[in-house]
Amino acid sequence: MKPHILRPYNPASWFHAGGIWKVLARLEPKLPDVGGRLFLTFTFNPALFADPSLAFDQGRDHLRRMFYKLRQGVQWEGIRYVIDAPYCVKVEFHQNGWAHFHVVFLTRRFLPAPLLNELWGYGRTNVQRIRNHTFRYLLKYVTKGGGLPEWVKRRTRLRIFQSSRGFYIIPSEPKAPSEKTGRTCRFGTIGERIIRWSKTALIQEGDQFGQIILGAPFVDLLDELILSVARAGRYLGNGHIQINDSKELLPWIIPKRKSAPVAFMSAA
Repeated sequence: MKPHILRPYNPASWFHAGGIWKVLARLEPKLPDVGGRLFLTFTFNPALFADPSLAFDQGRDHLRRMFYKLRQGVQWEGIRYVIDAPYCVKVEFHQNGWAHFHVVFLTRRFLPAPLLNELWGYGRTNVQRIRNHTFRYLLKYVTKGGGLPEWVKRRTRLRIFQSSRGFYIIPSEPKAPSEKTGRTCRFGTIGERIIRWSKTALIQEGDQFGQIILGAPFVDLLDELILSVARAGRYLGNGHIQINDSKELLPWIIPKRKSAPVAFMSAA
C-alpha cells in the first residue's frame, strides 16, 4: 500500500464548523460592496410564540410580507418610505435556541427605527449602517458558543443565507464546478447529517481521494489515537494522519470490520 493521508471530512455546509469556510469561499467572489448600506436586525420575543421553531417559520414569512410593503412604500408620520433594493437575509441562532435575522439592503436610504418596530411586531429590531468587515464577520457564524438548537437538527432543510435577485455581483471568472463531496449528504435530518459527517473521513493518495466510514466521530478517535500516531511519526498536523499500511486503518474504522470500502476519485 502506498502512503495515504487520512483527514477530517469537511462538507460544504453552514451546519459544519469546518465546512462553513467552503461555503464562504464560494460566496465571496459574488458578494457586493455593502459599506454604508442599510443593515437591519430582527429578534423574537419568546412570550409571543409557543416555541422557537414556530417563531422562525412565522418570522420568515412575515419578513417577506414586510419587504413587499417596503417595496410598495409605507407612510409614516407624513412621509412615504420606499426600500426596493436587492437584499440578503442571514439567520443566526442564540444559545437559547431562538433565531434572529440579519438583513442587508443594498441602499443608503433612511428607515426610521420606530417604523421598523411597528412593521415587525415580533420583538426587538435594530437599524444601522454596515461595514464590509462586519458583513463578512456575521457570515462566519450560525451559532456562537453553542451547538445548533434541537429543533433545527430535526429539520431536513433550513436556509441560513438567501438573497433576492440582483444582490450578487457578476463573477469576474467562470463559476468553478461544485465539489462532489458538497452534494452527497443531503438525505435525512440536519442532525443525522451532522452525525454522519462526524463519522466520515477522507483518505487521499496524491490527487485521488475517497470517503471512509469511521467507527466513531473523527475528533474522538483522534483524541484516543493521537499519542500512538505521533510516536510513530505519522501525525502530520491539522488532523492529518499518514497511513502506510491498511492495518493502520483498523483503529479508525467500524469495529469488527476487516477493511473499509474506499472509493477513489479525482479531486475536484
